[in-house]
Amino acid sequence: MSSKEVVVDVRGKLCPVPVIESKKAMDASPEAVIVTVVDNEVSRDNVIKLGKSKKYAVGIQQRGSAYYIRMTPPGNDIVANQTESTATVHEKKETPDVGGRVLLMTKDYLGEGSEELGRSLMKTFWFCLTEADVKPKKIFFINSGVKMVAEGSEHLENLQALADAGVEIAACGICLDFYGLKESVKIGTITNMYVISDSMMTEAMVTL
Repeated sequence: MSSKEVVVDVRGKLCPVPVIESKKAMDASPEAVIVTVVDNEVSRDNVIKLGKSKKYAVGIQQRGSAYYIRMTPPGNDIVANQTESTATVHEKKETPDVGGRVLLMTKDYLGEGSEELGRSLMKTFWFCLTEADVKPKKIFFINSGVKMVAEGSEHLENLQALADAGVEIAACGICLDFYGLKESVKIGTITNMYVISDSMMTEAMVTL
């Protein structure tokens, strides 16, 4: 396996640019170790997610305000601890109760018709998911759906239970900005439309 390293320096760039540029590097050099350099936490988290979704071994090191994300492709024996003080971010082992479905939550109530009824149904829906034998792999929140992961949401307890069970939870950053909730996120991480659209094209998605 090649020991080639490709450095993607996207400091000063906001998502989805760091994710897109990292993916381009992976596609262009599939055997190379990709080292992406970013200077904000949202980009850091989204690049880490990209690496893990591609089954790369992911390590991260912070130097000053910059994050160096080292992604080693599957089967490459080059060890991430070549980088001094690198803390490896281990991919969560998929547990038997997490299936392959991805949920896209487009609003903060369930179904059409009465929004009051829809909000009651949503609360029951999340509780049922926490009790279900098979849970979704990921849940993305867009538009008013992002209100459910923010401070004050009545769904936080159930969503936290899902996160604890291994479900990946992420909310659209543009949507959080629109509703003024970016600083109020209590569950999961902040993602972008590139990640969500990529999931739409490559994974089994259910839109609610």
